[in-house]
Amino acid sequence: MEARVKNIAELRGLVGGGTAEEAEAKAVAFCGGPAEALDTLFALYEGAFVPENASGAQGEFQFDVTTAAGTLEYTVAVGDGTCRARRGAAGSATAVTTVGLGDLLLLSVGETTGFHLSAEKRLVTEGNLGAAIGFKDWFKLG
Repeated sequence: MEARVKNIAELRGLVGGGTAEEAEAKAVAFCGGPAEALDTLFALYEGAFVPENASGAQGEFQFDVTTAAGTLEYTVAVGDGTCRARRGAAGSATAVTTVGLGDLLLLSVGETTGFHLSAEKRLVTEGNLGAAIGFKDWFKLG
């Protein structure tokens, strides 16, 4: 996956400061579509992975991301000190998180929290909740 923005700070400049709907619209327009926006986001996650922060964690973390164009599936596989992101469902998901594209963007740039989104039922995770909660700490996003 090729990132269309170079880092999370650039992404924050693009989508920050507004609503989830505005963040999605800006990212989709800039990247050329929802799948391309997600390709960019997950490439940034892959590049921001800090193996030491993952403490030997392993698994496939699936994201079912709702967009104006429908739901798109992405998988982030972590193991043996590596992180790989790709389009598509996990073969055997450790956890599956369902979230809107705009909310995921705002979560990724630090403008909301998973706790807040969960409380509003805008983010739902099934599977190994403990691993899913620690997921964001495995990346240097700021």
